[in-house]
Amino acid sequence: MREVSRRSRIELAGAASPEIRARIEQFIELAEEGLPKLRSREGFAHTGRRIPGVIPEVRAEGDSLRYALIVALGLGQRDRATQTRVLEGFSAADLAIHSAKRAETSEDLGSVALGAWAVAEVAGRADAILFERLERAIGSDVPVDTVVCAWALTAAVAGLAYRDTAELAKAAAKRLRAGQSLAGLFPHKLPDTAIGRLRRHVGCFADQIYPIQALARYSAAFGDERALAAANACAARIVACQGREGQWIWHYDVRNGDVVERYPVYSVHQHGMAPMGLLDLMEAGGTDYLDAIIKGVEWLDRHPETSAQLVSEDAQMIWRKVARREPKKAVRSIASVTTATAPGLRIPAVDALFPANRIDYECRPYELGWLLYAWCADDVMAGLGRPVEHAAVGSAPLPEAPDNVSTLFGLRVHALRIDDVVDQCRQAVRTRQPLLLGVVNASKVVNVRKDAALHGALQKCDVLLADGQSVVWASRLLRAPVPERVTGIDIFERLLHVAHKGNHSVFLLGAKADVLRDLEAQLGRRFPGLRIVGRRHGYFEDHEADTIAAEIRDCQPDMLFLGMPSPKKETFLATYRDALAVPVMHGVGGSFDVLAGKTRRAPASWQKMGMEWAFRLAQEPRRMWRRYLHTNSAFILLTAKEMAGRRTAPPPSTHYPPRILSSAAKSETRTSRPELHHG
Repeated sequence: MREVSRRSRIELAGAASPEIRARIEQFIELAEEGLPKLRSREGFAHTGRRIPGVIPEVRAEGDSLRYALIVALGLGQRDRATQTRVLEGFSAADLAIHSAKRAETSEDLGSVALGAWAVAEVAGRADAILFERLERAIGSDVPVDTVVCAWALTAAVAGLAYRDTAELAKAAAKRLRAGQSLAGLFPHKLPDTAIGRLRRHVGCFADQIYPIQALARYSAAFGDERALAAANACAARIVACQGREGQWIWHYDVRNGDVVERYPVYSVHQHGMAPMGLLDLMEAGGTDYLDAIIKGVEWLDRHPETSAQLVSEDAQMIWRKVARREPKKAVRSIASVTTATAPGLRIPAVDALFPANRIDYECRPYELGWLLYAWCADDVMAGLGRPVEHAAVGSAPLPEAPDNVSTLFGLRVHALRIDDVVDQCRQAVRTRQPLLLGVVNASKVVNVRKDAALHGALQKCDVLLADGQSVVWASRLLRAPVPERVTGIDIFERLLHVAHKGNHSVFLLGAKADVLRDLEAQLGRRFPGLRIVGRRHGYFEDHEADTIAAEIRDCQPDMLFLGMPSPKKETFLATYRDALAVPVMHGVGGSFDVLAGKTRRAPASWQKMGMEWAFRLAQEPRRMWRRYLHTNSAFILLTAKEMAGRRTAPPPSTHYPPRILSSAAKSETRTSRPELHHG
């Protein structure tokens, strides 16, 4: 095996062939110059099509979320100056995060997997929504594309440093190995029975190279020799089938490892995907196939099928493929039927009737993205994270919150997205360092002006978030913007899922006894096996607070959720924050009632418009109209004063409220329903 640990991939190729090193460097430069032509409004186009002329132009068509994420992965291996030049001022991490947010609502599981991979590897964080979707899909019995399963495995390995993705990785690796044939190849879907009889024996090149890459990375992260053997077996078969001039085959017979159809030959297979997967395999300790990689790259210039050029220096593109002149997919259909009937059976006249000599003059962004990734990802394999479950508890301190705090109405509001918050909570549980979450909405902004205890409690929060859409809008008007609304109930649900998947324990404090029983029943259905180590209703006297705090401490939960109204939950947590010894503490307001099925949350459309208060007003007009008239009017007035530079500071805060509840607040708590703004 060649020594790869101290050499870049380009240097490795150059040691074998100085000419191929120079050509690869030219390809990289071409990709960096060509990608800006393939931009779309949201990210990157689906296709760049040649417009003939004296100097060929390229017309970008459509939009592809998958391709944008692959470009982010590729550009993430280049320096920051190159990234911002190609992306017009943005970084690869910016592109990854933006595209991943789009993927969160996409129906395409491939985009979900690529998004999770790109954000982990390029942006250095875990997108919980994407990983949770992958966990559900890969862990189910629903058929999944082999390529998507491989991407999910690669994403899980990339995310190990930021999230407990070990179970996802193991499930994806298990599905891939279960689908691998005795010939070492993979079908198009897992299981292959999800495909019709005439097609289920056919696997394409992508169905082989992405599992090679994924299983190689899995073996490196987990020390799994079976995974490495599976990757080696597949690689050995596709290299054995490689064409005389270095062509990577399009379709294989999974049953016996034979070739079903040789054409088209795709350029991205030659310069990007084959090098990417096989170099990963070599760096993981697998077989060295550098000679086959170089042979494949050389085909781009010496292809015998046609004298026309695949590499266009003028257009700064590498054209997509050399294909047959045939009715759409005719030869593939013929080959599938004949080989399904008898392995290896072919019609000799097909090559003469449908010669492979036509260049497809288009280029897709992912092709240039994979080219960059294949040859520039020098440190990825060496930097693979170990599973977070192997980390020693308490071995690392809780990282300080990012220095992105917006001062709004005299409160320090953290400009964080919900993924950032959930990541901090996971770290808090791992290190057993206390993390107190708080949320602020229009009502609290108004109330802290007359409630020093509430103000002091909010100031004690480690992370204070904008729960109300009105606060988000005001932050933009006041030029101290927070990125998004982060509601107490959304954090609550996300953390319940984290607790369920990670076998973390929770304590529930709040609401009435019957609501608490219904909540626990509902959570048992949604999160079977969720460890609820303690629960208590929220109607207690001041003198009982010490006893309740001691009970929570004795249960040693990983997470504490308070389903009580303001300011009771804030003052309780501020008073007992350090004594409770709980890693994550979060006041969730009326979320207990919502998740228990007692009350309804506003529809998503109302939430987006910032009209949850109106939804509640419609539910309880007699009781709520005076409150919302006063609160909303006062908040608008405060915002106007802040915009005019007339600061209205809250009263001096108290470090430890002398009482959990004032008598007035105590009376309100006993007679009113919990708050429905969730914090």
